[in-house]
Amino acid sequence: MKKSERLLAERFLLQCIFEEDPDFVDKTMAAFSVSRSTVYNYINRLQENGELERVGGSMPYRIVYRTSRFTIDTSKEHSEDRTYNRDIAPLLAELPLNVQKIWRYAITAMLNNAMEHARASAIVCVVSRSRLCTIVGILDNGVGIFRRIMQEHKERTGELLTSEEAASLLYAGGYTVDPDSHAGQGIFFTSRLMDHFAIRSDLQLFTPHEDDADDEGAERFRGTAVQMALANDSTRELGEVMARYYDPEYGFVRTEIPVARFFGGSFPVSRSEARRLGEVLKEFHEARLDFAGVEEIGPDFAHELFGVIARRRPDLYLVPENALPAVAAAIRRAEQKA
Repeated sequence: MKKSERLLAERFLLQCIFEEDPDFVDKTMAAFSVSRSTVYNYINRLQENGELERVGGSMPYRIVYRTSRFTIDTSKEHSEDRTYNRDIAPLLAELPLNVQKIWRYAITAMLNNAMEHARASAIVCVVSRSRLCTIVGILDNGVGIFRRIMQEHKERTGELLTSEEAASLLYAGGYTVDPDSHAGQGIFFTSRLMDHFAIRSDLQLFTPHEDDADDEGAERFRGTAVQMALANDSTRELGEVMARYYDPEYGFVRTEIPVARFFGGSFPVSRSEARRLGEVLKEFHEARLDFAGVEEIGPDFAHELFGVIARRRPDLYLVPENALPAVAAAIRRAEQKA
């Protein structure tokens, strides 16, 4: 077998093991027309290279990540680009250029948040790499992102938010505790660029991906912890992702909201919930509302959002997606009464 074919087979094998597929040997044999002994030669080679380790049990192997960790003293380092260029870029230099561009945007955006908003004395960055993907964690010992949002909101409006409501302000994009200096777009675009993205602070979790909500309610983290993951062979392009939400003339005017995540997994029923959703959409002209995971909505919520708010905002185009029949029917009734 040629080297290129062997590398493809090894990657396929690694992907099966990553997905914990118990038939990883048979599937690799079938996909590449090789013998069982050849597959185990691949496994031995991957173990010798430090890419796999044997752990026993029903899934006898697991992926090994090469991990680099460093700490940023915020009293001495204030430039996220220097940190990235010095410490992180060399670790990702072998990745395709489009993936490098995504990582540069994502990591510098999250480092900037930690440096300028978190009031942290230290930031820890952890970069874990395998042949399949790269995982980056950015952790700081600051006040905590949701606590910071709650504080800013109370100072500005006098209203005390819950941590869940604070997290919901981030889903549309455009929210920032420092509007004079920041556009508040970094978290939104980073979360759309990544395969996996989550922010944890205290006991609150922010993620637009339902698959990443499995560890909700885990142990309390006092500062802010950001975790990002992206396949090394991702075909995603930074410019193409941003173009989905940007208008050449008007800027960031399109957004999308995972409704189930926005409301913490509960189904929205009240007018005040609809107004809260409408408030985060006030700067947008188009909003895709993903109702996946929402089994029903209340008639008051539907009427307020798709009747009252839609009538008052003729420039706002609301696009419901993945709505179950009961949800779609409630939306239709609300639109008919508008």
